[in-house]
Amino acid sequence: MCSWRSWTGCLVAAVLIPLVGAAAERPNVVILLADDLGWADVGYHGSDIETPNIDALAAGGVRLERLYVSPICTPTRAALMTGRDSLRLGVAYFPLMTWSNKAVSPKERLLSQEFQAAGYQTGMVGKWHLGHTLEIQAPNARGFDDYFGHLHTEVKYWEHTAPGGGHDLQHNGKSVRREGRYLTDVHGEEAARFIKERDRSRPFFLYVPFLAPHSPMEAPKELVAKYARRADPVQRVYAAMVDSMDQAVGVILDTLESEGLTESTIVVFLSDNGGPLMSGAQNTPLRGGKMTTFEGGVRAVGMIRWPGKLAAGNVSEQFVSVMDLYPSLARAAGVPLGNERPLDGRDQWDALSEGRSEPRGGDLFFTAESPTRDPYQVAVISGRWKLIQQIDRQQTSMTVKNMLFDIEADPFEKSDVSAANPERVADLAERIRAWRGLHPVAGQHVEIAPNPGWRSPKDWAAALLPADETILETGPIYQQQETVLENLQKGYGDRGRVDVD
Repeated sequence: MCSWRSWTGCLVAAVLIPLVGAAAERPNVVILLADDLGWADVGYHGSDIETPNIDALAAGGVRLERLYVSPICTPTRAALMTGRDSLRLGVAYFPLMTWSNKAVSPKERLLSQEFQAAGYQTGMVGKWHLGHTLEIQAPNARGFDDYFGHLHTEVKYWEHTAPGGGHDLQHNGKSVRREGRYLTDVHGEEAARFIKERDRSRPFFLYVPFLAPHSPMEAPKELVAKYARRADPVQRVYAAMVDSMDQAVGVILDTLESEGLTESTIVVFLSDNGGPLMSGAQNTPLRGGKMTTFEGGVRAVGMIRWPGKLAAGNVSEQFVSVMDLYPSLARAAGVPLGNERPLDGRDQWDALSEGRSEPRGGDLFFTAESPTRDPYQVAVISGRWKLIQQIDRQQTSMTVKNMLFDIEADPFEKSDVSAANPERVADLAERIRAWRGLHPVAGQHVEIAPNPGWRSPKDWAAALLPADETILETGPIYQQQETVLENLQKGYGDRGRVDVD
């Protein structure tokens, strides 16, 4: 009997049964996502941090040297999992905080659901960060057969508690206890477990979003001591956290090798945003870092490996958005797309597999509100041109500073050419204005502290509101009052969408 967790798979089961043999020949797909990894914090970009496993993965596949993500974590994860612009989803400006009740809409079809519907077994290990108050928002309801991890933006690495103190580590909806075990090690071990315990008659899709090297800045003492040559103690801890993550990547890659799966598995590795400079990350020679729309905030370490299918050692300058991974990986694996909502991501598989660089087409937009509210940045890349608007809001005024860069000629954003190109600035500013009108008016904005009345549950797995206590098909709030909705939308104009359905 089909439960609410597996309705997608049940719906297509009759169609997929004849395809089991063919499905077994399709590639496995593993996505490894680092959290806050700096551009210059991997060995192949010149770092003193030891990352032999990430380096080997890059050497054995295609390095994505022009991979663009959001400057903060939730938006990148949402774009990766939906293939859609995170602004449309209401999660572009600021991450989902522990005290927030917002989430990516259950009506969005995730990449995991596409693979699950195509007969893949699906697993996730690590940080979710796309909704944590309702059971229908959690990974097991979003296309993952097996989920081990935490729901929030961060947890303590040894205690596994989220901000507010609630325990946040679970396996398929049940709280688990691993106190005293370093969380990055647990991530690597659980990913290996999923691979070893898989159904060998079917291919698998595995998503491993690490917490490392995101805060809290905690690492094993022996690894911190390994980087004693670094004068700054924060940088020593950060390096140790990256080193630990690389070791976990090695555990996963070694498991694929020992199981005879290396040749039949697509492995993608990327960071969710540029490194935070205050935490010891390095993004040089790129300008800026996390929370900015400079290249150091939105251009990420990335690579994809599929032995025999993708040329090893290729360094690709193809312009790729994190949104493009959704249709590109589905195409590579022969997974049909069932998403009824239009994707913003582009299928880049031909360009990547053939080693070509070609125009991506379309504009890419970025934003991140500052935790201190002001100032913050929005940006658009259109071809070789990039406009950054720095917005400073005060109590009774707002100022906008425009910065224009030719990122083909000036990839490190050293020369602002806005004064010499007023018409181009005006055109790109208008594109940003129109794009920002796609944001739901009730979408996520900066929430650096909870409401004074908020309290954390003691256990986040147990606190999820069950599906049978939730109205699953909530329609537009004003669905019975079309005139009211129409008038409200006129009032908001291009400042946001009242009804996102």
